[in-house]
Amino acid sequence: MIPRSLLSLLMVVAATFSVAATDHLFIEDFDIVPGETALVEILLDNEVQYTAFQVDLYLPEGLTVDEGSVALTGRKASDHTISTCVLVNGAMRIMSYSMMINPYSGNSGALATFKVTASETLDGPVDFLLKNIRLTTMSGQDVALDDVRCTVTATSPVVPSDVNGDGHVNISDVTAMINHLLRGTASSCPLAAVDVNGDGQANISDVTALINKLLRGN
Repeated sequence: MIPRSLLSLLMVVAATFSVAATDHLFIEDFDIVPGETALVEILLDNEVQYTAFQVDLYLPEGLTVDEGSVALTGRKASDHTISTCVLVNGAMRIMSYSMMINPYSGNSGALATFKVTASETLDGPVDFLLKNIRLTTMSGQDVALDDVRCTVTATSPVVPSDVNGDGHVNISDVTAMINHLLRGTASSCPLAAVDVNGDGQANISDVTALINKLLRGN
C-alpha cells in the first residue's frame, strides 16, 4: 500500500507533467528585413491559469532586442509587472508576475511583446531559442515547460506597389492586385506593397492609385 504522503507527492508530479504537456509558451517563426526592426510576440496557449512567467531568450548573431521595448499585452491584470536582465551567458531573461496573484486573462494570444532589430548583414534562416521557461499557477505551483525554437528568416525589403514581388512596378502589378482582391487574399501580400494610397487598407482604391501612379510615370 502506498503511503498517503507519497501518493500526494505523486499526484502533484503527475499534475505538473499534465500541465506542461498541454500548455505552450512560444514565439512564432517570423521574417525580418536586414537593418530593420520587427515587433515580436511571446504567446501562451494555456488551459491552466497562470500568475507569472519567466523565459530566457537566446538570440542568434545578427539580432538584438531593445530591452526598453519589452511590454505586457492586454492579457495582464492591473498589477502585473514585467522586467528584464541580461545573464552572464548573454541570454536575456524576461520575468513577469502579479503581487496580488492575479492570473493572465484568456487562454491564447500574446502575453508580451518586444522589438528585435536585425543587422545589415543578417543572413537567415537562424534559430531564436527560448529556454528555462517557467510558469506559476494560482496555487503557487511552479511549472517547467520544454525549450522552444523559433526560426527567423532574413527577407528582402518590400518595394512599394510591387504586388507580385518581382522587383519592378508595372502593369502586371495591377493585374496581380485585382486578382488578390477578387480572391480575397490581398492580406497575404505585404501591406507596404498593396497599400498604394497609404490609407492602411488593401482595396479597390489602391488599384486606382496604382494605375494613376503608372500613368504619371512615377
